[in-house]
Amino acid sequence: MRLKSRRLGVETPACARQCSPDLNKLADMSPTPFHLYVWPQRLLMLAPAYASAQHRHHLAQIAFGLDGPVVYESPQTGLHRADLILVPPDTPHAHPAFGTSAVLYLEPESSEWARFPGRESAGLVSLPFNPQLRAFARRAAAGDAFAAQSLVDNLIGQAANSNSSDDALVSQVCALVRQRLDGPITLAALAAAVHRSPSRLAHRFREATGVPLRRYVLWCRLRTAAEAAMRGSSLTEAAHVAGFSDSAHLSRTFRATFGIAPSFMFERSRLSVTFCEATVNP
Repeated sequence: MRLKSRRLGVETPACARQCSPDLNKLADMSPTPFHLYVWPQRLLMLAPAYASAQHRHHLAQIAFGLDGPVVYESPQTGLHRADLILVPPDTPHAHPAFGTSAVLYLEPESSEWARFPGRESAGLVSLPFNPQLRAFARRAAAGDAFAAQSLVDNLIGQAANSNSSDDALVSQVCALVRQRLDGPITLAALAAAVHRSPSRLAHRFREATGVPLRRYVLWCRLRTAAEAAMRGSSLTEAAHVAGFSDSAHLSRTFRATFGIAPSFMFERSRLSVTFCEATVNP
């Protein structure tokens, strides 16, 4: 496997495989307030103190503070303070501005999440913490892609390089969704494309992924719009690429999902992005 990384169109050291986003109120971090490392099925965010209103999203979220514990809140468990916290997919949560943090987001459909310890949790949960993670995170916050990969490897272990026994039909449907994001996507059309009944496909998809097909499509649209914006597109352009009717539609959906407006996240003075991509040699 050959690994390639691009930082806003500029070649950088090799990173690694797989990613997606979330943010809010700002403190100080040098040289860049927010640094994102983006893979196809995961995202690592290094961020200064920021706060978010209660929201939920389709990604699993693993967070720790660079200088101390992180604090999250959920309707089920109230305030939760720990060195390392797991927020499972689709779990309502919020947090105050608790200091500089590292947050890894995993796609629930990925093999990494399928093998992640604690994935069966129904709410926020504390995880065992290795203080060495903070050293990796500080280097990653300064733009070190190798440190970012080491941080991910330490958080998810061998899952990063494991082979997945994916459901072939569900994988085909996910690929079709990604191909059709710039226009309408219906259950009926997807079912016809894979020669299944809509009810059968809906059941099979939810059984394999744990989420309804409609929610998966929404997440793919949000992720595609975010990636387009991070690569320099305007919010209007990003909205159209991802199949939203306009930038207002994208902004409303983004805020409802992540608790913040996309314009906050994508202001270039606040954001540095390293795109990490893998290509497999023939």
